[in-house]
Amino acid sequence: MTKFVDANIIIDSWSDPAVKKLVSEFNKEEYATSVLALAEAYHKLQKKGIENLFELFRELLANITVYDVSIGDFFNAIKSNAPLSINDKLHIEVMKRHDISTIISFDKDFDKVKTITREAA
Repeated sequence: MTKFVDANIIIDSWSDPAVKKLVSEFNKEEYATSVLALAEAYHKLQKKGIENLFELFRELLANITVYDVSIGDFFNAIKSNAPLSINDKLHIEVMKRHDISTIISFDKDFDKVKTITREAA
């Protein structure tokens, strides 16, 4: 069963040893994310002044499946009444499209969505 990885997991892998260990164990068969989540993580890490982001993401991408966000995902997200940010709604739409029902995230807002399960790292 594939699990979707939220941006905050990627971000915290930089500073939290337990999360870093989890991320180091990722494999393409069990873990996926989206281009949007990668962009969110990149932006936050860049704002923190983290260097060598290219290397960090290249290593991550070798061990995780990455899905695109489609225009259909966008329209489904903006039609959604879920009490989430647009980016979180997009994550949910990508998950739905790929039959993923578990997200690894520290964001408790995902607990409001009854069709998915959130796991903290």
